[in-house]
Amino acid sequence: MAEQKKEKVVAKPRVGIYGFTGCAGDQLLIIHSEDQLLKLFNAVDIRSFVMASSQPVEEEIDVALIEGSISTEEEKAHIKEIRNRAKVLVAIGNCAVSGGPQAMFAADGEFASRLKQVYGEVKFITDPIEATPIDAHVTVDYYLPGCPISQSQTFALLSRLIHGAAPDEISHPVCHECKMNENHCLLVEKSFCLGSLTMGGCGSACINNGLPCVGCWGPNRDGNFGSIFKLLTSFGIGTDDIMRRARNYGGHKILQYIKDIKMR
Repeated sequence: MAEQKKEKVVAKPRVGIYGFTGCAGDQLLIIHSEDQLLKLFNAVDIRSFVMASSQPVEEEIDVALIEGSISTEEEKAHIKEIRNRAKVLVAIGNCAVSGGPQAMFAADGEFASRLKQVYGEVKFITDPIEATPIDAHVTVDYYLPGCPISQSQTFALLSRLIHGAAPDEISHPVCHECKMNENHCLLVEKSFCLGSLTMGGCGSACINNGLPCVGCWGPNRDGNFGSIFKLLTSFGIGTDDIMRRARNYGGHKILQYIKDIKMR
């Protein structure tokens, strides 16, 4: 009898999905992607995903998806441990990329006093620190912004990574997508909107439904922050209100774009 050829078994890429300080919305989006979930689990070997399995495996992995900001000493140690055993590390969602709403007062020097005001004199299980994005502690290879992340972009990114290709970087603002969707510009109506300063990818979801862009996908690096802030003040919007809204989702990442803006 002729010998039967043995099929070569190709090992699936090993993927870990981890959550730090945040709402867990990005992990939930992956879990709730019913049409794509089975394809994902067939294509990769999920070694750690606490929201989907209570038995994570801590070992060398090919891709680590990280949600949430770092807000405790324990989390700081954990993200470094993950980085040491991951070939590729991706920050997913606004909290991981920019620090999230918990970092809206980033670097103002008042973290300790706010912590005491909220919690008083208590002993924490692990020492809290000011919330920071992932790249404040480890090298991040790719960023996937969103609040939550986009399902289509998430699976497109994973597909590229597991096939050894670099994901495309989003470079256009929400404003671009808003025009493609033929929405009437809120700035023309002299209404607050951060679409021209915010990273695209959401498909201008808020403006499509009559709401202004609040910047939840993080700052767009090509945004003209000074000019737009000046325009918003001409609408009668207070300078403190503008800065507060811009920093709400901008976290640490927006600081580099607004540090030289003179609002008064």
